[in-house]
Amino acid sequence: MGAYLMHTDPAVFVEPFSFIPERWLGEIDPHMNRNFVPFTKGSRNCLGINLAYAEMYIALGILLRPGGPNMQIFETDESDVAQAVDFLMPVPKLDSRGTRVMLL
Repeated sequence: MGAYLMHTDPAVFVEPFSFIPERWLGEIDPHMNRNFVPFTKGSRNCLGINLAYAEMYIALGILLRPGGPNMQIFETDESDVAQAVDFLMPVPKLDSRGTRVMLL
């Protein structure tokens, strides 16, 4: 089973397409931790997991720091990020230009 299907299973993650960060606070259902696999698990897990986390921390630190750039979504709607096809991994519509952000 792919990570996309595991992360969008309503039996494990209530309202999987809603932004609810509070679901990870307090008493956590053990099924949620077992089924949250952004880098897969076991012998086939991502070799670059530590590098990926380091890059995410640096990028978020630069973008969200006090006095950092202001950002606004530019010519992007939900169809540009929603899964439309599956080529062994979820892909948005084929003519999508991706998520575009304008730095102000």
